[in-house]
Amino acid sequence: MKKLLLALALSTAAFLPAATALAADLDVPPPPVEELRQSTYDWTGIYVGGWVGATCIDGELTDNTGGSDWEMSGCGFKGGALAGYNHQFNNWVIGLEGDWGTTGDIATNEEPTADFAFSMDHIATLRTRFGVAFDDTLIFATGGVAYARGDLNGIIASYPDHIKGNHWGWTIGGGMEHAVTDNFRLRLDYLYTRFKGDNYSQTVCGVGSCDVDIHDFGDHEVRVAAIWAF
Repeated sequence: MKKLLLALALSTAAFLPAATALAADLDVPPPPVEELRQSTYDWTGIYVGGWVGATCIDGELTDNTGGSDWEMSGCGFKGGALAGYNHQFNNWVIGLEGDWGTTGDIATNEEPTADFAFSMDHIATLRTRFGVAFDDTLIFATGGVAYARGDLNGIIASYPDHIKGNHWGWTIGGGMEHAVTDNFRLRLDYLYTRFKGDNYSQTVCGVGSCDVDIHDFGDHEVRVAAIWAF
């Protein structure tokens, strides 16, 4: 009996390493590291898009014909196109963007002696962008230079009759952009632009204001954009 028990013990001891090795061989290997890594959106590249928004200005003009100052404040709508380029390194994104747009009437005055409507035929900015990417969402700040071609027109009398002026300035803002697909993105942003004033005048003039100084003014705008990335 003792010999039988000793033989069983030796057999069991000899079998244990083999069983352990077999169990190790049966373990399911972990998935490759690449399968566990979360995909990251790439913001590098060229893009184009279109935008619409609401704009509000606060300013003042001087009617040099009548010698009066008038408030030039109000809100309206604008829309246009944009294009730019981004470069991403790690989670940081830098870029350069330009946009162009036009507006409807923004500020109006229906006073009989100084009736006018102010709009911008052209408004453009060239800006740098700097942001941080959270995979397919980008939070960014932006700033640069701006230009606007203003239009001053009488809305009751015949004059001023679409007198034009040029305004240069600077702009700053920020926003959020989200990649819906690899190519299609949506954006919400805000820009504040400060424009320098200009003189609006015309040589041929009937009864009305034909020599007007528009003073420096601020432009607040909130925009939504649809963007296609290449």
